[in-house]
Amino acid sequence: METSSKNTLIKLGRGKGIEILNAIKQAKTSVKIVSPYLSPDYTKELIHLHDKGVQITLITCDNLETNNWSDFKPSDIIKKEPIIDKKVKQLKKRISLVALIFLIIFIVSLPLAVFSLYIPLTLFTLTIIIFLSKYLLQESTYNYTSIFRLKVFDSKSGINPQSTNLIHSKIFLIDENILFLGSANFTYSAFKTHYETIIKVEDEKAIKDVSLEIEELYNSKELKEKSWERVCG
Repeated sequence: METSSKNTLIKLGRGKGIEILNAIKQAKTSVKIVSPYLSPDYTKELIHLHDKGVQITLITCDNLETNNWSDFKPSDIIKKEPIIDKKVKQLKKRISLVALIFLIIFIVSLPLAVFSLYIPLTLFTLTIIIFLSKYLLQESTYNYTSIFRLKVFDSKSGINPQSTNLIHSKIFLIDENILFLGSANFTYSAFKTHYETIIKVEDEKAIKDVSLEIEELYNSKELKEKSWERVCG
């Protein structure tokens, strides 16, 4: 995508990305972020903004990063809720009842057993019944929902083993009126220690064009999205 901008501010160097973080923290209505890499504490900041009513759109790839210095977990964003299959649940109860009856009959008739295969065959049958009930008949499946708009694309989903579909852009759009582009990821090192390029754009046309591009990327059918189950591990 190509667009033009009249009003830009270009910053080069270390620590220049802190302006992006400050602008995100002060967002009033919306934040849209495209970044392949994320610092866990910065991701937590998006949760805080969401709790304040700010609309969040986050596009990244492969995972929601964690580390030993942050208590952030992917499950803070992606909620896992069980869906109970009532028919399967009822069937498991019936199987358990049959297993119990079978066990009682086995215990009662054990003194009458006259051949050596009676005990192992009975125990084998009980094992099969219990296995079927517990492991093969799943009464719960799970529904995963994100607390805000989230897409995690799979960078290893290219058409051959050597290709990747890495979302490498770094885009930060705050309240649909301040846009930051450049080399900085949504990470502590990018904002505070790495030498980065930061371009601040406030041109209305450029912001509108980039916002539409983010929406197209979010709704992309060409890029393979990672399931939230895989993201949560």
